[in-house]
Amino acid sequence: MLFSVAAVGALIGTGLESGFSEDEETPLVELPTGAGDEIPSSPKWYSGPSPEERAITLRATAGLPPYKNAVPEALAADFLDPNSRIAAAYFTTPDRPDEVLNYYQGALLDAGLPIVQHRYNENSGYVGYMTPHTKEMHMVSALAQGGETTVFVSSGQVVSFVENQGQQVPQGLPLPPGASKPVVLTFHQEGRIRYSVMAEMQAGKVQEVAAFYRRAFEAQGWKIESMSDQNPLQQDLMASRGGSRATAMASQQGAGVRLYVTLDQQE
Repeated sequence: MLFSVAAVGALIGTGLESGFSEDEETPLVELPTGAGDEIPSSPKWYSGPSPEERAITLRATAGLPPYKNAVPEALAADFLDPNSRIAAAYFTTPDRPDEVLNYYQGALLDAGLPIVQHRYNENSGYVGYMTPHTKEMHMVSALAQGGETTVFVSSGQVVSFVENQGQQVPQGLPLPPGASKPVVLTFHQEGRIRYSVMAEMQAGKVQEVAAFYRRAFEAQGWKIESMSDQNPLQQDLMASRGGSRATAMASQQGAGVRLYVTLDQQE
């Protein structure tokens, strides 16, 4: 459950930084009934040009305190399965991911909430908690990107999604041999559909995974637009075919590899 819940937060974002640490993830501890209901929040801490977007942002930030000078914007809602109501929003800040995560960790602990948290490295991580009587997970993921930090906040019920992984990896989006536990998110927006897939390999090298995707995409008629191979702990590849785009990112995680693969195309 912890892997899948964390994947939900991670897959919403793009460009996860390299160098996952090998620190163990903390276990998800259930809260006493009613815990988390009084977490400080602000009804003004949301924005959006439409009532629908404002509603999504308000849902996403529920149960989480506002961050200084942040104006969250709606990202997506109810994108898992029919029984998993979840909303996600994001904001950017010049603060480092550690500053953001330390703030939320401290605020939640001060509210008496046993949290789940993990720091992949100084550039990325997450913190959150679950309320047992509503089965709602409140998650904050922070990623360093392009000289600033993108923060994804989400709230919703993900138990159904975690327990019933019914979504399949879309046809034409290959996974290398040895990849297991794929988590698939599907986003629909303005006539396009975007699949985001996260999976893990217990053993492997990012260079081997990148080579696999280059061969697989070229065999399907994709044009390789870019391929980053400067970082020995992370390899990134972008490909296009007509009006479709695909990306693959492989990050070394100890002896294994964590994969983030996306496919964006017309519905």
